[in-house]
Amino acid sequence: MTIYQKPSYTDAQIEAMEVFDAFRLGEELLDSRWPREAIRVLAKVVDAEPRNAAAWELMGRARFAAALLVPAEEAFRRLVELEPTSQWAHTALGLSLDRQSRHAEGAMFHRMAAAMGADARDATRVDLVDDKGLV
Repeated sequence: MTIYQKPSYTDAQIEAMEVFDAFRLGEELLDSRWPREAIRVLAKVVDAEPRNAAAWELMGRARFAAALLVPAEEAFRRLVELEPTSQWAHTALGLSLDRQSRHAEGAMFHRMAAAMGADARDATRVDLVDDKGLV
C-alpha cells in the first residue's frame, strides 16, 4: 500500500501500537518515501526489541533516506554488531561513512563486504579510495 498524503501519527497513537504493527507501518512509511515519519514509528520498535537486526536495518535505511547520516551510521553500526556476517550491513555502513566524506573509514567496511562476496561495487569503492591515497 502506498501512502500519498503526509501521514501524521501522534505519540499516543504510536505508543498504543503493537511492536509488530509499528514495524510494518515503519516499512510502509519508508516504502512510501516518508522516512522521517518512519523513524518516529520505528523508534518504538528498536526500543522494545534492541537486539532485532531487522528493526535496526529498517531504522538505518530510514535515517539514511532522511539524510540523517550520523544517526544512520549509528544504526548500521548496531546492525553490524548484531549481524557481523551480513554483507549488506557492511556495505550500508560504508555508504553512510562515504556520504559523510569519511571515505577511508568507509573503505574498511567495503573491504569486508567485498571479502564476503558482496556486490563488485564494494571493491570498486575500495579501489577509488586506494587510488586517491586516502587510506
